[in-house]
Amino acid sequence: MAPRHRVFSSALTGGFSAIGRGPVSALPVSADVVVVGGGIIGLTTALELTRAGARVCVLDRGLPGREASWAGGGILSPLPPDQSVPEIQDLLDESLARYPAYCTELREATGVDPEYWVCGARVYGAAGERWFPEVAQIRNPRLLQALLLALRQQGVTIHPYVPATGWAKAAGRLAGVTTPFGTVACRQAVLAAGAWSGQVAGISVQPIKGQMLLLQDQGDAPAHIVMDEHAYLVPRRGGGVVVGSTLESVGFDTSPTAAARSALIGHAARLWPGSDRWSAQHHWVGLRPGGNGIKPLIGPVSGLDGLFVNTAHFRLGITLSLASAARVRRMLAEQAKAGVP
Repeated sequence: MAPRHRVFSSALTGGFSAIGRGPVSALPVSADVVVVGGGIIGLTTALELTRAGARVCVLDRGLPGREASWAGGGILSPLPPDQSVPEIQDLLDESLARYPAYCTELREATGVDPEYWVCGARVYGAAGERWFPEVAQIRNPRLLQALLLALRQQGVTIHPYVPATGWAKAAGRLAGVTTPFGTVACRQAVLAAGAWSGQVAGISVQPIKGQMLLLQDQGDAPAHIVMDEHAYLVPRRGGGVVVGSTLESVGFDTSPTAAARSALIGHAARLWPGSDRWSAQHHWVGLRPGGNGIKPLIGPVSGLDGLFVNTAHFRLGITLSLASAARVRRMLAEQAKAGVP
């Protein structure tokens, strides 16, 4: 009998707490596309491919919808709005243009509101104080919850605690994704495992640790994002202010530190006088996938037809997710249309 593992309960109605609590179930024998990684990039890619008609299976080494995707501040985009980024400008423009309608569609389909909010941003830097009214934010845990529910509605199987361990090959091309629980046969796969992508394939991706705080304000929080080159404050509609973030190259360490907590509180006090009276409610860590500068790795993997990557988005995973998923969908469709054996 094949090994079995935890999957979503058939009674799942939403929320991360339900992940992994369902009945034991085996992996599917096959799928059109296997997406390795259940963060924002993997989930948006899976939904994009599913809507295009593919049978998709998602594998995640831990809990889908967690790690850096859950941990981030949710700014669209965390870059200064007037910063020139020609290497990713097309992805940036496409994603930001799609986000309002995308969130509306998810809310109507799932009942979960990702809380897309055009709150504006006040940015401090060498050019002084600047105001950008068009900057928006997303409540990323809610966005992830909505994506998980939307995928389930579409019949996508999502398997937590099932790491990909390698690639099955036949006639020199991809034939499946191997796991400790068996192999899922497929002709195409997308590696979107974030900071862990380099452990699955020979690509250069390193974890960059980011520590965050949630401060409880006293009704005196800003109504907009405040940021400079060192930190940012993101107010939430339901109360509280997210403060981020550190940038640390310390491997896969996910331990919050007192030094980072103190530094983040100091950044908040500098950006918003009076915030030193706020209480710290939560302190957490995420591991961003870095290693390729600001430009993500999107495209086919050399030497193995059928395998694609969609990773290394560093601080821009949430921001670039929609356009990155669309680009991968087009690439897979072009390969299939070309009749690659």
